[in-house]
Amino acid sequence: MARPGDARLLRRRRGPADPVRPQRAALAPTDHAPAHVRRPQPAGTYGIMLMLACAIFGMFFFLTLFVQIVLGFSPIQAGLAFLPVSVVIAIGAGITAQLLPKFGPKPFMVIGALSSAAGLGWLTQTDIHSTYLGSILGPMLLFALGMGLQFVSLTLMALSNVPDRESGAASGLLNTTQQVGGSLGLSILVTVYGTASRNEAKDQLPNFLGAATPEQKAFLARTGQFPKPWSDQVLTSGISAAFVVASLFTLVGAMIALFAIQVRPSDLERLQGNHTPTADRR
Repeated sequence: MARPGDARLLRRRRGPADPVRPQRAALAPTDHAPAHVRRPQPAGTYGIMLMLACAIFGMFFFLTLFVQIVLGFSPIQAGLAFLPVSVVIAIGAGITAQLLPKFGPKPFMVIGALSSAAGLGWLTQTDIHSTYLGSILGPMLLFALGMGLQFVSLTLMALSNVPDRESGAASGLLNTTQQVGGSLGLSILVTVYGTASRNEAKDQLPNFLGAATPEQKAFLARTGQFPKPWSDQVLTSGISAAFVVASLFTLVGAMIALFAIQVRPSDLERLQGNHTPTADRR
């Protein structure tokens, strides 16, 4: 049975004075909005993270398909094939952390996005004759270096000049942006992959009918899918098309970093330890 004080408690709990993402920021993004929403630098940072996440999830997804289906890697071999990515990301993040106080985060955001775009652009050249060491490892490491250069810088700029009481919301919004970007980007890239692979299958059909054995034609009639090597050609064509769009995502991120991110002298002072922390503002 409800007690007299329950109604008052519910009314008070339904309307917190300062939620993580205040409604006033969504309805009227003015000077009353939280710092991590109002200032252009963190807002641009969220845009860069969105574009980077769109590319990251797609890169891992499609390369996993390629190394297992085309190259014939086992699941364990595929997992080991991606270990160098983690190593290079750690190296890139370490380099960024050491040089940030001197150069600021913007150069690493721009160079990192361009490096990732170059790696994805390189991966568009993947075909059925590609090998792991000759065609996959190099662009994958170039992409990983770009990620390492960006992660530290993006986190720093997302929290730049944000009051302590809003730092949790700013960090959470950055992580949420990464997850949303990954889901959105993968859905777009899979759509591109599907369209390109269907078009390639139509183009391959005359060649298949002219060169395939009766057993291979029977396989197509029974399953609706090409046997190898035609199936590998269809797969790599779709993957290459997806990498083209993924590289465009990272190029958009580079443009945001170049034109939307502005590093103030106070930001460099704080990185060098010569600036007091931002005080809470209400």
